[in-house]
Amino acid sequence: MRKPFALANWKMAMTIAETISFIRKFLPLVEGLAEEVDIVICPPFTALYVASLELKGSRVQLGAQNLHSGPGQAWTGEISAQLLVDVGCEWVMLGHWERRRNFGENDELVNRKVRAAFEAGLRPILLVGEPADYSGELENFLGRQLEALTQGCSAEEIERAVFVYEPEGAIGVERPASPEHIGKGCAILRERLREKFGAAAEKVRIIYGGSVSPEFAPAILSLPDVDGLGATRKGRDPEAFASLVKSISQWKCAWAKRG
Repeated sequence: MRKPFALANWKMAMTIAETISFIRKFLPLVEGLAEEVDIVICPPFTALYVASLELKGSRVQLGAQNLHSGPGQAWTGEISAQLLVDVGCEWVMLGHWERRRNFGENDELVNRKVRAAFEAGLRPILLVGEPADYSGELENFLGRQLEALTQGCSAEEIERAVFVYEPEGAIGVERPASPEHIGKGCAILRERLREKFGAAAEKVRIIYGGSVSPEFAPAILSLPDVDGLGATRKGRDPEAFASLVKSISQWKCAWAKRG
């Protein structure tokens, strides 16, 4: 069974005080669920240390939203994989559409960040998906992107990664992509992972992100290649995110037991 996965990406929201308040409200709401679901919270850099302290002793895990791809210390304004490990991170998000559109990150650069993460012992959360204006064949686009992002990765490394299928057009809108579209995209990713990494693909978690909220969760989680959800707006609300975690646990764990 692939352990289900829940991700909260806070972007630039949440002060230190808000981070403490969130975690203290959230942990009791998911008590016991973190044994069934990998729960990862990705605060802004300024709140990582206090989040690490607040999460100590719990099974909820800490992630960062980005890292620098290169070695050394001479990079003003950047953060290295080693510094993220030092502050208590286990995970790091890479390849978000906002990084691509607004900061010019391409697949080659994201791949270098993936390598830096693995080398430091971090587990990458890789965001993949087609641009909002894409009108071509989805399988071709996702296949090329996945190939570029995983260049140089071993099957053992890929088993430790999580992939987030997030079409750009589904970011910041009222509803997620349709279940049909999500199912197709995640199935393409799983098949391409099988082609490249063989049996390791069955252990990789693929989750959906993009305007996720509790009311849409069951329809998405019922899809066989979706192993969890990633949330931004609902990921900053302890009750809403706990509700998503509960949905992930109920739908994916029950589905696995039936299988």
